[in-house]
Amino acid sequence: MQTHHAVTFSKELRRKIVSQDVVALSIPPTTLDDVECPKCKLTENIVKDGKRYNKKGLIQKYLCRVCNYRFVINVGFENSKNNSKIICAAIDLYFKGVSLRKVADHIKQFYNVLSHNTSVLRWIQRFGQEVSPFVDSLPLPHLSGIHHIDEMVVHVRKEKIDKGNYQWLWNLMDNTTRFWISSKISQRREIIDARKVFQDAKSKTPQPKAVIHNGLWTYNEAFQKEYYTKKNPRVKNIRSISVRNEGLNSVVEKLNNHVRDREKTMRGMNTSKSAQKMVDAMRIHYNFCKEHSKFKKTPSEQAGIKMDIQNNRIETLFRLSSLKKGK
Repeated sequence: MQTHHAVTFSKELRRKIVSQDVVALSIPPTTLDDVECPKCKLTENIVKDGKRYNKKGLIQKYLCRVCNYRFVINVGFENSKNNSKIICAAIDLYFKGVSLRKVADHIKQFYNVLSHNTSVLRWIQRFGQEVSPFVDSLPLPHLSGIHHIDEMVVHVRKEKIDKGNYQWLWNLMDNTTRFWISSKISQRREIIDARKVFQDAKSKTPQPKAVIHNGLWTYNEAFQKEYYTKKNPRVKNIRSISVRNEGLNSVVEKLNNHVRDREKTMRGMNTSKSAQKMVDAMRIHYNFCKEHSKFKKTPSEQAGIKMDIQNNRIETLFRLSSLKKGK
């Protein structure tokens, strides 16, 4: 009876999703009027000053005629020693299941660039750190308002809890768009840990219409702390049984399986801190770079975010994040 009620409620909410305007984002074309001198901060009297070639590729040089300072522009990759295309290709290969060492070997064979596997790891962690604040601030107009949450065990080599080297990964996902809203690493499955996931979701999205979980007692307690109110509209707290028994939480359980497949290549998960960086990077790649098999578009596009990305989504995210941070 409870399962029938939950299914009916879920279908009704899907019918009530209201279509809103799409959020459009693009990188403005760089012209001489947009170029600012890093030294004197002026945009006037900037001229092109030839090009130079290094391992980043062919780089345009600029000259400020006010202070005679010469400089180059590489938005999003200002301090990188390697070409942005190589960095982005390495990140994409990793999240497609290639190990760190094999990614480094691929770069050596096809780009003739020597990179250690630890360099690839730093690129991935940097991707998560720099892009997270930007993407987490974007409005999501097409979310269904039905949140699915579930937890899973992940192996973290240098974090020994009780009898094993593991941590808990909490994933929260939107129902109809498959947008992965929150990913949090914790040592245990306590109320405070579940509350942190709900708090993170609340900071990124409007109040949901329903939260669906597997019935773990911590979810009920955390839900009461974060969402319970006597005023309408109230958030529905729905307990769903296992997917094997036709439960409603298959959406996030499929996400867990995706994470499990990628975990095989996650050699950078030494500590809970590094694990969080890797999972954040994976969440961004999943939402903005990987087309969902059902929609033939990324979850971010399904959620109403439209970016002028074209081919290299990772590079675009790096550059947009840098532009947003510089404002």
